[in-house]
Amino acid sequence: MASPQVIDPPIDAAADFHRNLRAHEHALRDLALRLCRNPADAGDLLQDTFERALQRRAQYQPGTNLRAWLCTMLHHLFLDRCRAQSRGPTHASLDEVALPAPEPTAEPAWAALTRDDVVAAVARLEPDFRSVYQLHSLEGVPYQEIAARLGIPKATVGTRLARARRKLRDLLLPARAADESHP
Repeated sequence: MASPQVIDPPIDAAADFHRNLRAHEHALRDLALRLCRNPADAGDLLQDTFERALQRRAQYQPGTNLRAWLCTMLHHLFLDRCRAQSRGPTHASLDEVALPAPEPTAEPAWAALTRDDVVAAVARLEPDFRSVYQLHSLEGVPYQEIAARLGIPKATVGTRLARARRKLRDLLLPARAADESHP
């Protein structure tokens, strides 16, 4: 009896090409890193090289040196990037850009106020303004509840609060400016 003849499965040219590409990946990555001097740029260059190789697989002639073909392609892509960078605007990393230091600004007058200054100024407000200001700003009571407690319209609460703030500003800031002018 004759033994069955073993037939090799057909060689898938695309899969074979992919395997051969992968076999040269390490050497191509080293070359890309030497050219770019930056791992991220080298990775991009390697990716572009593989993409171009796959697009132009029909141009590769089997039996020739695949590594040399890929290295040439990688080198040409690198040169294209260099030319494009020399033509285009330069992009510097924010870490590399020297920015002038901002001009020192004077501290705002209100920044030097103490809690005691504010308490003394609130005590000098007229009773109608003081009660609205204390309920809203110090105790956090909403307008509607302040209006109910004091028996005034809600709009009046807003008006009195705005006027109380203006009066406090007039009481506090000129006093601080006068203190600073007399050392």
